[in-house]
Amino acid sequence: MRRHASSDLAVALVALAATVRLRGNDGERVLPIEDFFLLPGERPERETVLGDGELVVEIEVPRSAAASRSRYLKVRDRASFEFAVVSVAVALDVEDGLIRAARIAAGGVGTKPWRLPGCEASLAGARIGEAAFRQAAALAAVGARPLARNGFKIELLKRTVLRALADLGEMA
Repeated sequence: MRRHASSDLAVALVALAATVRLRGNDGERVLPIEDFFLLPGERPERETVLGDGELVVEIEVPRSAAASRSRYLKVRDRASFEFAVVSVAVALDVEDGLIRAARIAAGGVGTKPWRLPGCEASLAGARIGEAAFRQAAALAAVGARPLARNGFKIELLKRTVLRALADLGEMA
């Protein structure tokens, strides 16, 4: 079973703005980790941008204020499988109680880790606290189109974002 694109590590790396260095016959290239994963599209058997003979040779997580205030939360059904039903990675850059920047990624909600830009924008400039966290979490599923049997993930995603943010708020 191929599960790397929605893996725990991939979601965290997207939230932490990691880059990936690839090396192949045509040389090296570096790209943001979120650009490494592909949507199914016309070639659903391809999950990454790796070309023939190309290897991942380095993943770099930049130092940042947000990385030092980050959290990963995974919700799973222990009885049936280990991969996340929904997961969320959050990184906040906070100064004097104000959120300067936020990065939030979700897993288990698509074929690749998803950034939640509406949540991030909602948090930027807000005072760290429950009101800001609730407002951001309410935006977590904007634009989502659930399938027939996974509509429950909409509410689960919102609650998981809220809990991950609340956990970080306790660090303040």
